[in-house]
Amino acid sequence: MDIKFVKGSEIDKVKWNSCVHYANNGNVFGYMWFLDHVAKDWHGLVEGDYESVFPLPFQERRWGADRLQQPSLMREMGLYSIHILSQKRLAAFLEAIPEEYGKVDLVLNEQNPPLGDSGFDFLEETNYQLAMPKEYEEGVEHYSRELMTTLDKAVQADLLPTSGLSPEKLIGFFRKEVPNYPGKTADSHALLRIMYNCLHRGWGFASGIQNREGELLAANFFVYSHGKVMSLIPVESKKGKALGALSFLFDLFLRSHAGRPLVVDFNSSDPNGLGKAFGGLANRYFRIRRKSNSWF
Repeated sequence: MDIKFVKGSEIDKVKWNSCVHYANNGNVFGYMWFLDHVAKDWHGLVEGDYESVFPLPFQERRWGADRLQQPSLMREMGLYSIHILSQKRLAAFLEAIPEEYGKVDLVLNEQNPPLGDSGFDFLEETNYQLAMPKEYEEGVEHYSRELMTTLDKAVQADLLPTSGLSPEKLIGFFRKEVPNYPGKTADSHALLRIMYNCLHRGWGFASGIQNREGELLAANFFVYSHGKVMSLIPVESKKGKALGALSFLFDLFLRSHAGRPLVVDFNSSDPNGLGKAFGGLANRYFRIRRKSNSWF
Protein backbone atom coordinates (compact mmCIF):
# COMPACT_ATOMS: atom_id res chain seq x y z
CA MET A 1 0.00 0.00 0.00
CA ASP A 2 1.55 3.28 -1.18
CA ILE A 3 1.06 5.74 1.70
CA LYS A 4 3.07 8.94 1.83
CA PHE A 5 3.33 11.84 4.27
CA VAL A 6 2.47 15.18 2.62
CA LYS A 7 2.94 18.59 4.21
CA GLY A 8 -0.15 20.75 4.36
CA SER A 9 1.28 23.33 1.98
CA GLU A 10 1.95 20.64 -0.64
CA ILE A 11 -1.44 18.88 -0.55
CA ASP A 12 -3.40 18.92 -3.80
CA LYS A 13 -6.59 20.69 -2.71
CA VAL A 14 -8.78 19.43 -5.54
CA LYS A 15 -7.72 15.81 -5.18
CA TRP A 16 -8.00 15.84 -1.38
CA ASN A 17 -11.51 17.31 -1.44
CA SER A 18 -12.51 14.93 -4.22
CA CYS A 19 -11.44 11.95 -2.12
CA VAL A 20 -13.46 13.15 0.88
CA HIS A 21 -16.45 13.97 -1.32
CA TYR A 22 -16.60 10.53 -2.95
CA ALA A 23 -15.33 8.49 0.00
CA ASN A 24 -17.55 5.72 1.32
CA ASN A 25 -17.38 7.48 4.69
CA GLY A 26 -17.07 11.12 3.69
CA ASN A 27 -18.25 13.88 6.01
CA VAL A 28 -17.94 17.64 6.28
CA PHE A 29 -15.03 17.46 8.75
CA GLY A 30 -12.67 16.04 6.12
CA TYR A 31 -12.80 18.87 3.58
CA MET A 32 -9.73 21.10 3.41
CA TRP A 33 -11.77 24.28 3.95
CA PHE A 34 -13.16 22.86 7.21
CA LEU A 35 -9.75 21.67 8.37
CA ASP A 36 -8.15 25.00 7.54
CA HIS A 37 -10.66 26.84 9.72
CA VAL A 38 -10.44 24.63 12.82
CA ALA A 39 -6.89 23.28 12.76
CA LYS A 40 -4.09 25.82 12.95
CA ASP A 41 -1.53 23.44 11.45
CA TRP A 42 -2.06 20.12 9.73
CA HIS A 43 -0.39 17.74 7.34
CA GLY A 44 -1.76 14.57 5.78
CA LEU A 45 -1.22 10.95 4.86
CA VAL A 46 -2.16 10.11 1.28
CA GLU A 47 -2.59 6.74 -0.41
CA GLY A 48 -1.74 6.53 -4.10
CA ASP A 49 -3.24 9.33 -6.16
CA TYR A 50 -5.44 10.56 -3.28
CA GLU A 51 -7.47 7.35 -3.13
CA SER A 52 -7.39 7.59 0.67
CA VAL A 53 -6.47 10.50 2.93
CA PHE A 54 -5.85 10.95 6.66
CA PRO A 55 -5.47 14.48 8.15
CA LEU A 56 -2.83 15.02 10.83
CA PRO A 57 -3.58 18.19 12.83
CA PHE A 58 -0.58 18.99 14.99
CA GLN A 59 0.50 21.36 17.72
CA GLU A 60 4.06 22.64 17.86
CA ARG A 61 5.71 22.48 21.26
CA ARG A 62 8.47 24.71 22.52
CA TRP A 63 10.09 21.79 24.35
CA GLY A 64 9.84 18.18 23.20
CA ALA A 65 8.24 16.65 20.12
CA ASP A 66 5.21 18.01 18.29
CA ARG A 67 1.94 16.24 18.98
CA LEU A 68 -1.15 15.30 17.02
CA GLN A 69 -4.22 16.74 18.71
CA GLN A 70 -7.92 16.69 17.79
CA PRO A 71 -9.01 20.29 17.04
CA SER A 72 -11.93 21.93 18.75
CA LEU A 73 -15.16 21.89 16.66
CA MET A 74 -14.05 18.73 14.85
CA ARG A 75 -15.84 15.74 16.33
CA GLU A 76 -14.15 13.13 14.17
CA MET A 77 -11.93 12.68 11.13
CA GLY A 78 -9.43 9.82 10.58
CA LEU A 79 -9.21 7.77 7.38
CA TYR A 80 -11.33 8.66 4.34
CA SER A 81 -11.20 6.34 1.36
CA ILE A 82 -12.90 5.35 -1.88
CA HIS A 83 -11.75 1.80 -1.04
CA ILE A 84 -13.11 -0.62 1.55
CA LEU A 85 -12.39 0.65 5.06
CA SER A 86 -10.76 -2.53 6.27
CA GLN A 87 -8.75 -3.04 9.43
CA LYS A 88 -5.73 -3.71 7.22
CA ARG A 89 -5.99 -0.32 5.50
CA LEU A 90 -6.49 1.56 8.76
CA ALA A 91 -3.59 -0.30 10.39
CA ALA A 92 -1.34 0.70 7.49
CA PHE A 93 -2.24 4.36 7.91
CA LEU A 94 -1.71 4.31 11.66
CA GLU A 95 1.71 2.70 11.15
CA ALA A 96 2.52 5.51 8.69
CA ILE A 97 2.03 8.24 11.30
CA PRO A 98 5.53 9.66 11.84
CA GLU A 99 7.19 8.76 15.13
CA GLU A 100 8.31 12.38 15.51
CA TYR A 101 4.91 13.20 17.03
CA GLY A 102 5.46 12.71 20.74
CA LYS A 103 1.77 12.33 21.43
CA VAL A 104 -1.16 11.15 19.32
CA ASP A 105 -4.69 11.92 20.48
CA LEU A 106 -7.05 11.83 17.50
CA VAL A 107 -10.67 10.88 16.89
CA LEU A 108 -11.51 8.57 14.00
CA ASN A 109 -14.74 8.77 12.05
CA GLU A 110 -17.56 6.33 12.61
CA GLN A 111 -16.63 3.95 9.81
CA ASN A 112 -13.00 3.46 10.88
CA PRO A 113 -12.93 -0.01 12.46
CA PRO A 114 -11.27 -0.58 15.86
CA LEU A 115 -8.03 -2.55 15.86
CA GLY A 116 -7.37 -5.16 18.51
CA ASP A 117 -3.61 -5.41 18.03
CA SER A 118 -1.92 -2.10 17.33
CA GLY A 119 0.25 0.52 18.93
CA PHE A 120 -2.86 2.55 19.85
CA ASP A 121 -5.53 2.44 22.49
CA PHE A 122 -9.05 2.66 21.06
CA LEU A 123 -11.47 4.51 23.34
CA GLU A 124 -15.13 4.28 22.40
CA GLU A 125 -17.24 7.43 22.12
CA THR A 126 -20.81 7.94 20.96
CA ASN A 127 -22.80 10.39 18.88
CA TYR A 128 -26.58 10.47 18.55
CA GLN A 129 -28.11 10.22 15.10
CA LEU A 130 -31.65 9.77 13.81
CA ALA A 131 -32.81 8.39 10.47
CA MET A 132 -35.43 10.80 9.18
CA PRO A 133 -38.87 9.15 9.42
CA LYS A 134 -41.10 8.84 6.37
CA GLU A 135 -43.85 10.72 8.17
CA TYR A 136 -43.52 13.30 10.92
CA GLU A 137 -46.16 11.52 13.03
CA GLU A 138 -44.09 8.34 12.85
CA GLY A 139 -41.13 10.17 14.38
CA VAL A 140 -43.22 11.67 17.17
CA GLU A 141 -43.99 8.16 18.39
CA HIS A 142 -40.33 7.88 19.46
CA TYR A 143 -40.19 11.18 21.36
CA SER A 144 -39.57 10.85 25.08
CA ARG A 145 -42.35 11.73 27.52
CA GLU A 146 -40.29 14.62 28.89
CA LEU A 147 -39.78 16.00 25.38
CA MET A 148 -43.51 15.93 24.67
CA THR A 149 -44.13 17.91 27.86
CA THR A 150 -41.48 20.44 26.84
CA LEU A 151 -42.98 20.83 23.35
CA ASP A 152 -46.43 21.43 24.84
CA LYS A 153 -44.90 24.20 26.93
CA ALA A 154 -43.35 25.77 23.81
CA VAL A 155 -46.68 25.70 21.96
CA GLN A 156 -48.49 27.28 24.91
CA ALA A 157 -45.83 30.02 24.99
CA ASP A 158 -46.76 30.87 21.39
CA LEU A 159 -43.16 30.66 20.17
CA LEU A 160 -42.41 31.43 16.52
CA PRO A 161 -39.76 30.26 14.05
CA THR A 162 -37.51 32.84 12.47
CA SER A 163 -35.27 32.41 9.45
CA GLY A 164 -32.74 34.58 7.74
CA LEU A 165 -30.43 34.77 10.74
CA SER A 166 -27.01 35.97 9.68
CA PRO A 167 -23.93 34.07 10.88
CA GLU A 168 -22.90 37.23 12.75
CA LYS A 169 -26.18 37.37 14.65
CA LEU A 170 -25.98 33.67 15.50
CA ILE A 171 -22.40 34.07 16.76
CA GLY A 172 -23.40 37.13 18.77
CA PHE A 173 -26.19 35.12 20.38
CA PHE A 174 -23.75 32.28 21.07
CA ARG A 175 -21.19 34.58 22.69
CA LYS A 176 -23.87 36.19 24.85
CA GLU A 177 -25.58 33.02 26.04
CA VAL A 178 -22.48 30.82 26.49
CA PRO A 179 -20.05 33.26 28.17
CA ASN A 180 -17.86 30.60 29.78
CA TYR A 181 -17.32 28.52 26.65
CA PRO A 182 -13.60 27.59 26.48
CA GLY A 183 -11.82 28.97 23.43
CA LYS A 184 -14.84 31.12 22.67
CA THR A 185 -13.05 33.78 20.65
CA ALA A 186 -11.10 31.41 18.39
CA ASP A 187 -14.06 29.08 17.91
CA SER A 188 -16.38 32.00 17.19
CA HIS A 189 -14.18 33.08 14.29
CA ALA A 190 -13.91 29.50 13.02
CA LEU A 191 -17.67 28.94 13.26
CA LEU A 192 -18.31 32.15 11.37
CA ARG A 193 -16.06 31.05 8.50
CA ILE A 194 -17.58 27.54 8.49
CA MET A 195 -21.11 28.93 8.24
CA TYR A 196 -20.21 31.24 5.40
CA ASN A 197 -18.50 28.40 3.53
CA CYS A 198 -21.64 26.29 3.92
CA LEU A 199 -23.89 29.12 2.78
CA HIS A 200 -21.65 29.75 -0.24
CA ARG A 201 -21.97 26.09 -1.25
CA GLY A 202 -25.67 25.85 -0.45
CA TRP A 203 -24.89 23.27 2.23
CA GLY A 204 -26.48 24.85 5.28
CA PHE A 205 -28.83 27.36 6.85
CA ALA A 206 -29.46 29.12 10.16
CA SER A 207 -32.76 28.94 11.98
CA GLY A 208 -34.10 30.32 15.24
CA ILE A 209 -37.03 30.58 17.63
CA GLN A 210 -38.37 33.85 19.01
CA ASN A 211 -41.28 35.06 21.10
CA ARG A 212 -44.05 37.40 19.96
CA GLU A 213 -41.91 40.37 20.98
CA GLY A 214 -39.19 39.31 18.53
CA GLU A 215 -36.70 38.24 21.21
CA LEU A 216 -34.41 35.46 20.01
CA LEU A 217 -34.64 32.48 22.37
CA ALA A 218 -32.85 29.69 20.49
CA ALA A 219 -30.84 29.27 17.31
CA ASN A 220 -28.83 26.72 15.37
CA PHE A 221 -27.01 26.22 12.10
CA PHE A 222 -27.62 23.00 10.15
CA VAL A 223 -25.04 21.56 7.76
CA TYR A 224 -25.88 19.19 4.88
CA SER A 225 -23.21 16.71 3.82
CA HIS A 226 -23.08 13.10 2.58
CA GLY A 227 -26.70 12.24 3.24
CA LYS A 228 -26.70 13.78 6.70
CA VAL A 229 -27.72 17.07 8.23
CA MET A 230 -25.63 18.07 11.25
CA SER A 231 -26.43 20.36 14.14
CA LEU A 232 -23.47 22.74 14.29
CA ILE A 233 -24.12 25.34 16.98
CA PRO A 234 -27.30 24.80 19.03
CA VAL A 235 -27.81 27.66 21.51
CA GLU A 236 -30.68 28.83 23.71
CA SER A 237 -31.06 31.56 26.30
CA LYS A 238 -32.15 30.91 29.89
CA LYS A 239 -35.60 32.17 29.03
CA GLY A 240 -35.60 29.98 25.93
CA LYS A 241 -34.63 26.91 27.94
CA ALA A 242 -37.47 27.52 30.39
CA LEU A 243 -39.90 27.61 27.44
CA GLY A 244 -38.42 24.67 25.50
CA ALA A 245 -37.27 26.85 22.59
CA LEU A 246 -34.41 24.63 21.34
CA SER A 247 -36.56 21.49 21.53
CA PHE A 248 -39.22 23.37 19.56
CA LEU A 249 -36.61 24.34 16.96
CA PHE A 250 -35.53 20.73 16.41
CA ASP A 251 -39.15 19.58 16.28
CA LEU A 252 -39.94 22.10 13.54
CA PHE A 253 -36.83 21.01 11.68
CA LEU A 254 -37.91 17.35 11.80
CA ARG A 255 -41.41 18.32 10.75
CA SER A 256 -40.15 20.19 7.68
CA HIS A 257 -37.66 17.45 6.68
CA ALA A 258 -39.74 14.32 7.31
CA GLY A 259 -39.71 11.93 4.36
CA ARG A 260 -36.34 13.05 3.04
CA PRO A 261 -33.54 10.45 2.75
CA LEU A 262 -31.44 12.06 5.47
CA VAL A 263 -29.88 11.18 8.80
CA VAL A 264 -30.03 13.86 11.50
CA ASP A 265 -26.66 14.17 13.20
CA PHE A 266 -27.21 15.76 16.61
CA ASN A 267 -23.42 16.11 16.98
CA SER A 268 -23.73 15.27 20.68
CA SER A 269 -22.71 12.42 22.96
CA ASP A 270 -25.02 13.48 25.81
CA PRO A 271 -27.23 10.50 26.81
CA ASN A 272 -29.58 12.97 28.46
CA GLY A 273 -29.59 15.37 25.52
CA LEU A 274 -32.00 16.11 22.70
CA GLY A 275 -30.56 13.43 20.41
CA LYS A 276 -31.87 10.60 22.58
CA ALA A 277 -35.03 12.50 23.53
CA PHE A 278 -36.01 12.72 19.85
CA GLY A 279 -35.45 8.98 19.37
CA GLY A 280 -31.88 9.10 18.06
CA LEU A 281 -29.57 6.14 18.49
CA ALA A 282 -26.04 6.16 19.90
CA ASN A 283 -23.54 5.66 17.10
CA ARG A 284 -20.04 4.62 18.18
CA TYR A 285 -16.69 5.90 16.97
CA PHE A 286 -13.21 5.81 18.47
CA ARG A 287 -10.57 8.10 19.91
CA ILE A 288 -7.03 6.76 19.49
CA ARG A 289 -3.96 7.40 21.64
CA ARG A 290 -0.53 6.06 20.96
CA LYS A 291 0.38 3.57 23.69
CA SER A 292 4.10 4.20 23.87
CA ASN A 293 4.00 7.99 24.23
CA SER A 294 3.64 10.09 27.34
CA TRP A 295 1.08 12.88 27.65
CA PHE A 296 3.90 15.25 28.59
